[in-house]
Amino acid sequence: MTRSLARIFRRTLLGLLIGLALTGAGVAIILAAPATAREAPSSLFTDSHFYAVLLMIAGFVVALIAVFLSHRDTARGVHADIQSIGRILRDARHNEMRDNYPMELEEFGNIFQYLRDSARKMALANRRYFERRLRKLHRQVESHGPSSLLVIDIDHFKQVNDTHGHDVGDALIAEFSRVLRAAVRQTDFLARLGGDEFCVIYPYTPLTHAYSYAERLRKQLPRELKLPKGVVHSLRWTGGISAMSNADSKFDEALWRADQALMRAKQAGRNNTQLEAVGTHPPAARSGSLT
Repeated sequence: MTRSLARIFRRTLLGLLIGLALTGAGVAIILAAPATAREAPSSLFTDSHFYAVLLMIAGFVVALIAVFLSHRDTARGVHADIQSIGRILRDARHNEMRDNYPMELEEFGNIFQYLRDSARKMALANRRYFERRLRKLHRQVESHGPSSLLVIDIDHFKQVNDTHGHDVGDALIAEFSRVLRAAVRQTDFLARLGGDEFCVIYPYTPLTHAYSYAERLRKQLPRELKLPKGVVHSLRWTGGISAMSNADSKFDEALWRADQALMRAKQAGRNNTQLEAVGTHPPAARSGSLT
């Protein structure tokens, strides 16, 4: 349930006014006490003084509680919303936007909406850039030679999410992206297809050479990744690889073949890379757009 800074302020102001009223009542009783004390000099600390002190203490406590609750709720709401904003930016960078993000303070509503809309547009732009790269390489097969694609799926990613939570799963995606980007060549193109699936494009590289690069990549990547909450993840990944061909009528047929190889690799027990030879084609009903 979202809260409003205005409501928090009104509640704090009400608490301060109540505290001030109680304290003022106590002070008024004390100021009125000397006339009574002159009539009864033996009673320097009367019942009225006692109640006045109680009222002043009560007023101070009420004001203190109001300020404390205001600070706690504001700090908690701002902290939670900053975390959600960071999660939006991280999901946008990883190309995986969620439908909803928790929001604590109503005042952040416009910021959340703007970031969500901008992040989704950025994710679509990244996807379009990936498609443009595939189209360009597909057109250049005859003049520059075939390019190859390696589709990677992190093994047991769902188990990490289910066991340790989505924050640790998100951290696994981010850390795997970092080590993967550091391991591929500068001439290679790395993209996240969604979820825990990535694609490495080896431009102008035949299938056999690309397979060698994929095996080299398996040796270069770390065996373990350190994640939040003290989690140490044993990194294993499954790959499917294929190459573009002059016979491909659509730019993403090589990606389809790499997906088929990836499924075979999973069926073979994961943590391995399978090839799909050039020559197989998707069903005729396939539209040609990336899924």
